[in-house]
Amino acid sequence: MGRCSRSGFIFLFAMLLSNHVLAADITLLKFAVKQVAPGKLELKMQFDAPPPTPTAFVLKAPDRVLIDLWGVENGTQEKKFPIHKESLRSLELVQVKGRLRVVANLNRLTNYSTYAQGNALFIELDENEVISEPQEIVAAAQPPASAPAKVAVPEKMATITNEPLPERTRVQGIDFERAQNGIGRVKIQLSNDRAGIEVIEEGHNVLVNLTGAVLSDQLNKRLDVQDFATPVMFIDAFSQGQNAGILIKPGAMPYRFKSYQVGRELIVDVWPKKSNRASASSQAQLAKRAKQRFTGEKIDLNFQNVSIRSVLQIIAEVAQKNLVVDDSVSGNITLRLLNVPWDQALDLVMKTRGLDKRLVGNVLLIAPAAKLAERERIELEGRKQIEDLSPIETEFIQINYRKSSEMKARLEEASLITERGFVLADDATNVLMIRETARQLTVIANTLKKFDIAVSQIMIEAKLVTASSDISKDLGVRWGVGYNDGRYIVGGGGSGTIGLPGGTGAVTAPLTVDLGVTAQSAIRLGYISSNGLQLSTEISALHTTGKAEIVSQPKIITTNGKPAKIESGQELPYVVVSDGTPTIAFKNVVLSLEVVPQITPGDQISLELKLTQDSIGAVLPNGEVSINKNFLETSVVVKDGDTIVLGGVYKNETTDTVAKTPLLGDLPLIGALFRQSKKKELKNELLIFITPKLIRESLRAN
Repeated sequence: MGRCSRSGFIFLFAMLLSNHVLAADITLLKFAVKQVAPGKLELKMQFDAPPPTPTAFVLKAPDRVLIDLWGVENGTQEKKFPIHKESLRSLELVQVKGRLRVVANLNRLTNYSTYAQGNALFIELDENEVISEPQEIVAAAQPPASAPAKVAVPEKMATITNEPLPERTRVQGIDFERAQNGIGRVKIQLSNDRAGIEVIEEGHNVLVNLTGAVLSDQLNKRLDVQDFATPVMFIDAFSQGQNAGILIKPGAMPYRFKSYQVGRELIVDVWPKKSNRASASSQAQLAKRAKQRFTGEKIDLNFQNVSIRSVLQIIAEVAQKNLVVDDSVSGNITLRLLNVPWDQALDLVMKTRGLDKRLVGNVLLIAPAAKLAERERIELEGRKQIEDLSPIETEFIQINYRKSSEMKARLEEASLITERGFVLADDATNVLMIRETARQLTVIANTLKKFDIAVSQIMIEAKLVTASSDISKDLGVRWGVGYNDGRYIVGGGGSGTIGLPGGTGAVTAPLTVDLGVTAQSAIRLGYISSNGLQLSTEISALHTTGKAEIVSQPKIITTNGKPAKIESGQELPYVVVSDGTPTIAFKNVVLSLEVVPQITPGDQISLELKLTQDSIGAVLPNGEVSINKNFLETSVVVKDGDTIVLGGVYKNETTDTVAKTPLLGDLPLIGALFRQSKKKELKNELLIFITPKLIRESLRAN
């Protein structure tokens, strides 16, 4: 009897014989569905002979149970039965490839059991629902009038699960090891592969039921495996009547498990749901598995000792692929896979038997991996022999956008020229002469089309803006005094000669305070006494403001990925003395732009930039000239036609100067009449703008 677990998920446990019943004269006469007890449905199939052993499996999304009856024909006139129960929606009868398939379309996963009685096969569904009015749906066959079908129902009931085996299976050993990624692996060695095996989750434990198996007294004990650092803590082996059981007890952490049988060895893997302390090797394995994504329809497979060819056929039907299996693929397999994609289930089945697959169109070919590799090797050698016997042809190919010698190097680097062929490049005509087989010439021509294309060009425009602001404020007082008695003049107040008409002498020394400024306008006050004494005062102020903007705008065009440089300026001579011998050397005072553009997807342009702006600076006391330098080096990504500000240099210089007459200039209040103040403020700012533009083919043509 196959029965699902108490958690509500279907655990299909099908006992399959080595050979299916393939009789062609078994006919389904009647199909009935009725409620036999509260919450239980009974599906009864009546045949004209004892039914064959069914093969069943589960599919999800939508949930359904599929039961295959080999060698059975549908003798009813109906193919679909609407049921409309809580768990069972409808039933379908499908005749495919020598068997009758019964499809139970479920509303939710439910418990079920199967058994045979005479010429009838019964399937009971426990839907956990009380229905007040039992219903029965019957579809009867239309037998021929001359030969009505007779159905004999013996009194004795015969189940199809766990039939007596001629030799009891013995448990020969129980082993445990820690596999990769913290997996706890329980290995159970059996004397043969005919034991009835059921692996279920019971509470927080994993229970392995071995129907009809014998467990020796030496193995009837507990294994403590806590030191292996896996989810498994203990393994208890015990005998229960004519059967044996193994209870795997994990710790408190959440876990997952799977079981599979390889020959006489049953393997149960238990691993944690999440591992926060994965080692470097385990992380590499996880990354490798992440790349291999399984996207097939999810399927449940729970088979015991079933033919591997039958499992492959079930998977191919779910995948809707045509299947070709090599004759050497044989043997039985036991597996329990719940809610896994069909391609992952296929991968696991192939790994257990050393098989491999090839998908050609919609045909799935499965054979031993070594046999497939050998077959492909033979095919490759055959193709190589054909190529070796193929005639050599000559073809001339015109290169349009690259140099022919460059294309020749590309072909040789890619190993596209065989031992029998050769290539000749003529840069004068930009033509390649190639001697190769017709097949290889096609490959070479397609490759050259990918490389011989117009390279995109890019114009890079740089704009350097230097803005300066100069503000100067001067304030001063100039005093003058003089005496004139008709013969001499004594005076001061500035440099120069002061004289009066008719004078007999002059004094040119500045005898008074001169703290004025060279202003275009001033206020002057004077006093002349009757005895010739003269007194003058000049108060002057100066406020000057200057602004300047210097713009440098270099432009350059280059191809994608190629470096380009533009430079403009002058060479400044200077004297270099070496061993007492003066020589003239030159310094470059230039504006230069170096750029390497690279076009990225989405019309983005990656730029590697070097920008230099030099200017002549101040003259040093020794006569040499200093050089002011502005330099920028960066890498940026800009969209086609957009402008980006790469950087700015801001400089603010303030100078305060005070000139005064000693003592008098320090006097309070009136001291301002004997001193001069000068304040100068210089602001300088440099901004750099970059604008790349793609040169389109249409613009280039215009």
